[in-house]
Amino acid sequence: MNGKIENIIGSGFLANQFKVHAKLINKMNICIYAAGVSNSLCKNKKYLDRDFNRIKNFIKLLNNQKLVYISTCTIFDPSRNKSEYIKNKIKIEKYIRKKVSNYKIIRLPELVGVSKNKDTLTNFLYNNILNSKKFVAYVNSKRNLLDVNDAIKLCFYFLKYSNKKIINIANPKSCDVLDIILIFKKILEILPIYDPTNIKSNNFKIKNSINKNILKKNKIIINKDYLYKIIKKYYA
Repeated sequence: MNGKIENIIGSGFLANQFKVHAKLINKMNICIYAAGVSNSLCKNKKYLDRDFNRIKNFIKLLNNQKLVYISTCTIFDPSRNKSEYIKNKIKIEKYIRKKVSNYKIIRLPELVGVSKNKDTLTNFLYNNILNSKKFVAYVNSKRNLLDVNDAIKLCFYFLKYSNKKIINIANPKSCDVLDIILIFKKILEILPIYDPTNIKSNNFKIKNSINKNILKKNKIIINKDYLYKIIKKYYA
Protein backbone atom coordinates (compact mmCIF):
# COMPACT_ATOMS: atom_id res chain seq x y z
CA MET A 1 0.00 0.00 0.00
CA ASN A 2 3.13 2.18 0.00
CA GLY A 3 2.11 3.93 3.21
CA LYS A 4 -0.67 5.83 1.45
CA ILE A 5 -4.22 5.70 2.76
CA GLU A 6 -6.94 5.43 0.16
CA ASN A 7 -10.60 6.14 0.86
CA ILE A 8 -11.89 3.00 -0.85
CA ILE A 9 -10.02 -0.27 -0.54
CA GLY A 10 -10.90 -2.99 -3.03
CA SER A 11 -11.23 -3.52 -6.76
CA GLY A 12 -14.29 -5.73 -7.00
CA PHE A 13 -18.00 -5.32 -7.58
CA LEU A 14 -18.90 -3.50 -4.37
CA ALA A 15 -15.77 -1.37 -4.14
CA ASN A 16 -16.45 -0.07 -7.65
CA GLN A 17 -19.98 0.90 -6.61
CA PHE A 18 -18.56 2.94 -3.74
CA LYS A 19 -16.00 4.59 -6.02
CA VAL A 20 -18.86 6.41 -7.78
CA HIS A 21 -19.26 8.28 -4.46
CA ALA A 22 -15.54 8.90 -3.89
CA LYS A 23 -15.94 12.67 -3.30
CA LEU A 24 -18.60 12.14 -0.63
CA ILE A 25 -16.52 9.43 1.07
CA ASN A 26 -13.51 11.74 1.12
CA LYS A 27 -15.64 14.57 2.56
CA MET A 28 -16.94 12.26 5.31
CA ASN A 29 -13.33 11.33 6.20
CA ILE A 30 -14.06 7.62 6.14
CA CYS A 31 -12.30 4.66 4.61
CA ILE A 32 -14.47 1.99 3.03
CA TYR A 33 -12.73 -1.38 3.24
CA ALA A 34 -14.50 -3.53 0.63
CA ALA A 35 -11.64 -5.86 -0.25
CA GLY A 36 -11.39 -9.57 0.42
CA VAL A 37 -11.75 -13.05 -1.04
CA SER A 38 -14.38 -12.88 -3.79
CA ASN A 39 -15.52 -16.50 -3.60
CA SER A 40 -17.50 -17.28 -0.44
CA LEU A 41 -16.84 -21.00 -1.00
CA CYS A 42 -13.09 -20.49 -0.65
CA LYS A 43 -11.40 -22.93 1.76
CA ASN A 44 -7.82 -22.09 0.85
CA LYS A 45 -6.06 -21.08 4.07
CA LYS A 46 -3.39 -19.22 2.13
CA TYR A 47 -5.93 -16.86 0.55
CA LEU A 48 -7.90 -16.41 3.78
CA ASP A 49 -4.77 -15.70 5.83
CA ARG A 50 -3.65 -13.21 3.22
CA ASP A 51 -7.05 -11.51 3.51
CA PHE A 52 -6.71 -11.26 7.29
CA ASN A 53 -3.10 -10.07 7.20
CA ARG A 54 -3.92 -7.45 4.60
CA ILE A 55 -6.43 -5.67 6.80
CA LYS A 56 -4.17 -6.04 9.85
CA ASN A 57 -1.43 -4.21 7.95
CA PHE A 58 -3.88 -1.65 6.65
CA ILE A 59 -5.14 -0.81 10.14
CA LYS A 60 -1.58 0.15 11.11
CA LEU A 61 -1.70 2.89 8.46
CA LEU A 62 -4.96 4.44 9.67
CA ASN A 63 -4.69 7.95 11.00
CA ASN A 64 -7.90 9.80 11.91
CA GLN A 65 -10.24 8.25 9.36
CA LYS A 66 -13.17 6.12 10.39
CA LEU A 67 -12.74 2.55 9.17
CA VAL A 68 -15.87 1.13 7.52
CA TYR A 69 -15.45 -2.60 7.09
CA ILE A 70 -17.87 -4.33 4.74
CA SER A 71 -18.82 -7.72 6.16
CA THR A 72 -21.65 -10.16 5.51
CA CYS A 73 -25.07 -11.02 6.94
CA THR A 74 -24.27 -14.66 6.22
CA ILE A 75 -22.82 -14.87 9.72
CA PHE A 76 -26.45 -15.32 10.85
CA ASP A 77 -26.98 -18.39 8.62
CA PRO A 78 -26.20 -21.56 10.64
CA SER A 79 -25.90 -23.61 7.43
CA ARG A 80 -23.02 -21.44 6.19
CA ASN A 81 -21.42 -19.63 9.10
CA LYS A 82 -19.16 -22.56 9.91
CA SER A 83 -17.40 -22.25 6.56
CA GLU A 84 -13.77 -21.13 6.52
CA TYR A 85 -14.75 -18.00 4.58
CA ILE A 86 -17.31 -16.84 7.16
CA LYS A 87 -15.10 -17.79 10.10
CA ASN A 88 -12.44 -15.56 8.57
CA LYS A 89 -14.95 -12.69 8.31
CA ILE A 90 -15.86 -13.13 11.97
CA LYS A 91 -12.16 -13.21 12.87
CA ILE A 92 -11.59 -9.91 11.05
CA GLU A 93 -14.61 -8.32 12.74
CA LYS A 94 -13.30 -9.32 16.18
CA TYR A 95 -9.86 -7.95 15.35
CA ILE A 96 -11.32 -4.59 14.27
CA ARG A 97 -13.42 -4.31 17.43
CA LYS A 98 -10.31 -4.97 19.50
CA LYS A 99 -7.75 -2.86 17.66
CA VAL A 100 -9.70 0.06 16.14
CA SER A 101 -11.57 2.68 18.14
CA ASN A 102 -13.14 4.63 15.26
CA TYR A 103 -14.89 2.05 13.12
CA LYS A 104 -18.19 0.83 11.73
CA ILE A 105 -18.87 -2.71 10.54
CA ILE A 106 -21.57 -2.93 7.88
CA ARG A 107 -22.88 -6.40 7.11
CA LEU A 108 -24.59 -6.84 3.75
CA PRO A 109 -26.63 -9.69 2.24
CA GLU A 110 -26.16 -11.12 -1.25
CA LEU A 111 -26.20 -8.18 -3.63
CA VAL A 112 -27.70 -8.13 -7.10
CA GLY A 113 -26.09 -5.94 -9.74
CA VAL A 114 -23.75 -5.86 -12.72
CA SER A 115 -20.81 -7.98 -11.60
CA LYS A 116 -18.10 -9.98 -13.35
CA ASN A 117 -17.85 -12.29 -10.35
CA LYS A 118 -19.19 -15.65 -11.57
CA ASP A 119 -19.41 -16.92 -8.00
CA THR A 120 -22.32 -14.72 -6.91
CA LEU A 121 -25.55 -16.66 -6.52
CA THR A 122 -27.49 -14.80 -9.19
CA ASN A 123 -24.61 -14.89 -11.69
CA PHE A 124 -24.19 -18.62 -11.05
CA LEU A 125 -27.87 -19.32 -11.66
CA TYR A 126 -28.07 -16.99 -14.65
CA ASN A 127 -25.04 -18.49 -16.43
CA ASN A 128 -26.13 -22.07 -15.86
CA ILE A 129 -29.74 -21.53 -16.85
CA LEU A 130 -28.85 -19.38 -19.87
CA ASN A 131 -26.43 -22.03 -21.16
CA SER A 132 -28.71 -24.97 -20.24
CA LYS A 133 -26.09 -26.39 -17.88
CA LYS A 134 -27.13 -28.79 -15.15
CA PHE A 135 -26.42 -27.68 -11.61
CA VAL A 136 -27.14 -28.69 -8.03
CA ALA A 137 -29.71 -26.48 -6.32
CA TYR A 138 -30.35 -26.42 -2.59
CA VAL A 139 -33.96 -25.51 -3.29
CA ASN A 140 -35.13 -24.90 0.28
CA SER A 141 -32.03 -23.00 1.30
CA LYS A 142 -32.76 -19.41 2.33
CA ARG A 143 -31.03 -16.48 0.71
CA ASN A 144 -31.34 -12.75 1.29
CA LEU A 145 -31.05 -10.58 -1.81
CA LEU A 146 -30.81 -6.81 -2.15
CA ASP A 147 -30.27 -4.49 -5.10
CA VAL A 148 -26.72 -3.13 -4.83
CA ASN A 149 -28.02 0.41 -5.42
CA ASP A 150 -30.36 0.09 -2.44
CA ALA A 151 -27.52 -1.32 -0.34
CA ILE A 152 -25.29 1.67 -1.16
CA LYS A 153 -28.08 4.13 -0.28
CA LEU A 154 -28.63 2.42 3.06
CA CYS A 155 -24.90 2.30 3.80
CA PHE A 156 -24.64 6.07 3.45
CA TYR A 157 -27.79 6.59 5.50
CA PHE A 158 -26.33 4.68 8.44
CA LEU A 159 -22.93 6.30 8.02
CA LYS A 160 -24.56 9.72 8.28
CA TYR A 161 -27.24 9.17 10.89
CA SER A 162 -26.36 6.19 13.09
CA ASN A 163 -23.92 5.93 15.96
CA LYS A 164 -24.12 2.14 16.05
CA LYS A 165 -20.81 0.38 15.54
CA ILE A 166 -22.32 -2.66 13.79
CA ILE A 167 -25.03 -2.33 11.15
CA ASN A 168 -26.91 -5.20 9.50
CA ILE A 169 -28.47 -4.21 6.19
CA ALA A 170 -30.75 -6.82 4.62
CA ASN A 171 -33.96 -7.43 2.75
CA PRO A 172 -36.70 -7.75 5.40
CA LYS A 173 -37.67 -11.05 3.80
CA SER A 174 -35.39 -13.91 2.78
CA CYS A 175 -36.46 -16.35 0.06
CA ASP A 176 -35.88 -19.94 -1.01
CA VAL A 177 -33.33 -20.57 -3.75
CA LEU A 178 -36.14 -22.25 -5.69
CA ASP A 179 -37.98 -18.90 -5.82
CA ILE A 180 -34.95 -17.31 -7.47
CA ILE A 181 -34.62 -20.16 -9.98
CA LEU A 182 -38.29 -19.82 -10.95
CA ILE A 183 -37.87 -16.08 -11.49
CA PHE A 184 -34.94 -16.73 -13.84
CA LYS A 185 -37.05 -19.33 -15.62
CA LYS A 186 -39.78 -16.75 -16.19
CA ILE A 187 -37.47 -13.93 -17.26
CA LEU A 188 -35.18 -15.98 -19.53
CA GLU A 189 -37.97 -18.29 -20.76
CA ILE A 190 -35.60 -21.22 -20.39
CA LEU A 191 -36.28 -24.40 -18.45
CA PRO A 192 -33.60 -24.75 -15.73
CA ILE A 193 -31.82 -28.11 -15.52
CA TYR A 194 -30.90 -28.88 -11.95
CA ASP A 195 -30.74 -31.55 -9.27
CA PRO A 196 -33.08 -30.37 -6.50
CA THR A 197 -31.42 -31.02 -3.15
CA ASN A 198 -32.95 -30.29 0.23
CA ILE A 199 -30.90 -29.27 3.23
CA LYS A 200 -31.78 -29.03 6.87
CA SER A 201 -33.98 -25.97 7.28
CA ASN A 202 -31.95 -22.78 7.63
CA ASN A 203 -34.81 -20.41 8.30
CA PHE A 204 -32.45 -18.01 10.03
CA LYS A 205 -33.19 -14.46 11.12
CA ILE A 206 -30.93 -11.51 10.42
CA LYS A 207 -30.83 -8.86 13.15
CA ASN A 208 -31.82 -6.26 10.60
CA SER A 209 -30.96 -2.62 11.30
CA ILE A 210 -33.42 -1.30 8.72
CA ASN A 211 -37.15 -0.77 9.20
CA LYS A 212 -40.09 0.60 7.19
CA ASN A 213 -39.32 4.16 8.21
CA ILE A 214 -35.69 3.94 7.06
CA LEU A 215 -36.77 2.39 3.75
CA LYS A 216 -39.29 5.20 3.26
CA LYS A 217 -36.69 7.89 4.00
CA ASN A 218 -34.44 6.38 1.34
CA LYS A 219 -37.31 5.93 -1.15
CA ILE A 220 -36.78 2.18 -1.29
CA ILE A 221 -39.82 0.00 -1.89
CA ILE A 222 -39.44 -3.65 -0.92
CA ASN A 223 -42.61 -5.58 -1.62
CA LYS A 224 -43.65 -8.98 -2.99
CA ASP A 225 -42.42 -7.99 -6.47
CA TYR A 226 -39.04 -6.69 -5.33
CA LEU A 227 -37.07 -9.87 -6.06
CA TYR A 228 -38.56 -10.25 -9.54
CA LYS A 229 -37.90 -6.58 -10.36
CA ILE A 230 -34.24 -6.55 -9.35
CA ILE A 231 -33.45 -9.80 -11.18
CA LYS A 232 -35.24 -8.52 -14.29
CA LYS A 233 -33.41 -5.18 -13.96
CA TYR A 234 -29.96 -6.80 -14.22
CA TYR A 235 -30.55 -10.01 -16.19
CA ALA A 236 -33.39 -9.50 -18.66
